[in-house]
Order: sequence, then C-alpha cells, then structure tokens
Amino acid sequence: MKISINRKAHTPVYAQIRNDIRQRILSGELANGFKLPAERTLAANIGVHRNTIVKAYEELISEDLIKSSISPRGYFVTYSQPADFKRGGSFKSSRYPGALSFMLKEEYLQMDNLFAKLFYSSGVDSPNVPLISMAADIITPDLYPRKQLNQILSELSEKGRFDWCDFAPSQGLPQLIQSIQSFLEKRHIHVSPKEIQIVGETYEALQFAARIFLSARDTIICEEPISPDMLQVLQSLALNVITIPMDENGMQTQYLEGLIVKYRPRMIYTIPTFHFPTNTIMSLSRRYELLELSYKYDIPIVEEDCDSVLRYEGVPIPSLKSLDTMGNVIYVNSFIATICPGVRVGYMVAPERTVNRFSMLMENSRIFVNPIGQYLASEFIKKGYIYDHIDTLCDFGKKNRDCLCSALSSYDEIAYRFQVPKGGTALWCCLNEDINPQALLYKAHELGISYMPGDLFFPFMNKGDNFLRLAYGNVTEEEIAEGVGRLSAAVAAVRGRR
Repeated sequence: MKISINRKAHTPVYAQIRNDIRQRILSGELANGFKLPAERTLAANIGVHRNTIVKAYEELISEDLIKSSISPRGYFVTYSQPADFKRGGSFKSSRYPGALSFMLKEEYLQMDNLFAKLFYSSGVDSPNVPLISMAADIITPDLYPRKQLNQILSELSEKGRFDWCDFAPSQGLPQLIQSIQSFLEKRHIHVSPKEIQIVGETYEALQFAARIFLSARDTIICEEPISPDMLQVLQSLALNVITIPMDENGMQTQYLEGLIVKYRPRMIYTIPTFHFPTNTIMSLSRRYELLELSYKYDIPIVEEDCDSVLRYEGVPIPSLKSLDTMGNVIYVNSFIATICPGVRVGYMVAPERTVNRFSMLMENSRIFVNPIGQYLASEFIKKGYIYDHIDTLCDFGKKNRDCLCSALSSYDEIAYRFQVPKGGTALWCCLNEDINPQALLYKAHELGISYMPGDLFFPFMNKGDNFLRLAYGNVTEEEIAEGVGRLSAAVAAVRGRR
C-alpha cells in the first residue's frame, strides 16, 4: 500500500497516514476484513519510524475503523459500506413517531415539570380560590426600577450616544465591564477588566465553565439540596453529579476531602451566601477549608453569588472569590435580582486566560449578549441607581421576612421549625409533623396557597419530605398572613395521613 506524505506540511506525519487510510476505508477501497500492512513493513515503505505507524493505527482503532487481532495476527478493516447492509422495504406506521423522538436524551424525556409549574404560579391544578404563590423566588414587579430604566432607554435615541444596532464584543461591552469592575471593588473583589466575561445568565456561565474544564462523565460536586433546574443543566452535560450535605452553616466541608479522594471531581459548584434553596450562609472557616482543598487537589470552584447583596442584617462574609489567592474560583453573578429579569445580563469573573476561552465560546455559540441589556445594566450601575435599588429591595424583603416569620410562629399547634434568614427572598422551613408531602401539596393548592415542596431539591432521595420553601419576594404582607393561614389549614387537614 503506497502512501504519500508531505514532510513540510503542518499536519503531523502520523495524522497524514491516518487520514490517507481512513479515506480509503470510507471510500470502499479498503473493504471490511482487509488486512493492513504490518507496522514495520508500512514504516519501511513510507520511510518513517515504526512508532509513527503504531500511532496512526491506534487512532484508527479508536474510531472503530480497524481492529487489532492476535489470531489471525494483524490489523483488519472493520468498516462496512452502506451497500453491504441488507436493505428492507419502506417502513411506515402511525404507531412509531419517527427518529427524533427516539433520539431525545432520556433526561429530557423524564424531566419533572412540577418545579417549573410552581415557579411560574400555574400550580398543580386550578385551585378553588385565587392562588397566593409563595413558590416563585422572584422580586415583585412593583419594585422594578422602571422609571430609571426608561430614562436610560430614552438616551438610546440621542445622537452618538450608543449604537445598539451594531455588533458587541464577545467578551461584553467595555463600559459594562468597567461598571461591573467598580461594583465588585465595593465588595472587595479586585479584578481587571480582562478577568470579566459578560453572559446571558448564570446557567450559561456554568455551561461555559463545564465545557472548558470538564468532559462527559467527569464528576462535579454540588451541595444538596440543589435546584432541580440546575441539576438538569449538569446532567444534560453528561456530568456525574455527586452531592455533599449541608447544615445551618452551609456545606459540611468535613466530608469534602473524603468525597474528593473517592470520586476525583473536576469541579465544585457552590452557592455559599443565601444558598438556593436553603438560604443558609457558609461560615468563614468552611470557606477557608473549601479553598484549601481546592488548592490541595487542583479543583476549580464555581461560586454563584446572585443574592448576597440582599442582606438585611449582620456583617457580610467575604465571597470565596475575594478570599481566593490562587485563581481557582470562577465567580458567577447576574442582575436578575438587583435590577430586573428583563435585562437578562450576567457575568463571570475568572483568570484572564480562562476569560479568553469563555469569550471564544461566546463567539462560537451566540456571538455576543444583547447590547441593549448590557447598556441598561452599565448605565444603571454607572449612575448609582443600583445601590439605591438594592436598599429598596432590602427594606421590602426585611419587612416581608419579619411578617412571614411572625405568621409561622403564631401557629403554636403547627410544628414549624426554621432559622430566620439574614437576607434573600425565601425561607427554608422544616415541618415537624407526620405529613404526606404530596397530600399536603395538593391540599394546600386546593386551599389557594402554593410553595416549593422540599423533596424537589433532594434528587437522590436523601430526605426532604418535611421541608417547605416559602418565598416572600413577590407577595404582600396581607398575602403572607393569609397564605400561612391556608397552609396551616392544609397541614391540619392532612396531618397523620400517609
């Protein structure tokens, strides 16, 4: 078999040999069962080292185009041309939906949509009374800073102000990156503009990080409980998700090294401040322990930090990113809570080399993030509106938090157990009752109150039946009092039922 190679070409010699043989196999010149020349024979014919042929053959074996055999000894083509397959007649049946239905990944066929239905307040079924939703962890639209945003939008029409019709850089608008840099400075996160990448939202940031650092079937460690939609994002990337338990001080890092040694994770994902869904805060000592293990085993950490500014009391604990001395932390945040969901702009902070890769992924996947949203976010920060808006959100959230805690505590006959959250927009509650969680969910909805049942956040069924997540960011004080009354009536109605 004669193979011509170009020693001046950029393509390695072994790859030229592999490509030549592959083309001959795919074209049918080398048919199924054809025996290839021995390694030494082909090497002598071409004038290369035997190891070059070995590498070319190994590549072809990995592609299932040839196989190595001991008896008979040698390398044999294992690829059949389409014409070699037996063809049957046309197949038509209304019972079978077509190839795409069978090709859907299993995780998408089995996705439980209860979380989404509750989040968007459509509930389980239509209730008998108007629904009070304490399921969606969102800020009431009444607090959206429409006046300031409309003022910024009006500036778009000013000549030479900003050309939103044009392309935007894949890393993000320079003015937004500078605004974020100044915003982070106030939170003791000191980074250069080259270390900031603009994204659409936090899930996109996590997907970028996974694509850069992870491969299919790699392991990632996450806190449990975990958001169902975040778990689905990770599983859709074909990652092996291992969870670590939490307590009132966040991730139980005393178990982390054992999990690292056993599973060899390639990444750790955490929400250390106002964790979703528990709203807990990881202690400072555990943050240091997490970072030390990250450095010891060379494991990057993705830190999501979207709600940490919504703090009502206490001294803020430094973010993992602000404590990171080795560049192991990828910091992820967005403006969904601090401005409004419609802006749909987030960002991630990482070492410059990593950000360069993120920018390449952005350019290849969606080219750039919507420039209007970027401009809105940039000006909102630059004009100082964001700081006044955060104060407004905190005043509202603290008032509603106090109202919810007071309402739950007023029902002595119901065993509600909870820690008073220091911030965020939801309360994680344990119901120390003999309760069937499904029966409670449906009875509560029948009475006109929705919430997030705790078992949704425990995908590996460790626990969760007695937990409730009650969001208070999108309801009034009157609705909170009425909602807790309806919830308590539902508890009393299904108590003892299994």
